[in-house]
Amino acid sequence: MSTINKKFQTKASTVEMKHFIDTKLLTNSAIKPMVDTASWQGDTLNLTSKLGKGYIKLQDNLIEVNIDLNLFGSMAKNTLEATLDKEFKQLNP
Repeated sequence: MSTINKKFQTKASTVEMKHFIDTKLLTNSAIKPMVDTASWQGDTLNLTSKLGKGYIKLQDNLIEVNIDLNLFGSMAKNTLEATLDKEFKQLNP
């Protein structure tokens, strides 16, 4: 088992980041098929998937990702991290 535990500095507010995650990240072809449930509780997005479970927590100018991966998720870890890196980089124009 492994974990994705990353922080991303951004130039966006929590409202802007929430909108970005809802419209860009969760619809991404590499992410969408793997997400079973995604629900916001305040500024934290709780996720469950076939690959694991965790959260994306937002603060102004900061995104914290923590996802505990199961065996299948561990095999996809590099792809998932690369997708998160690519997508969240768009929040720093």
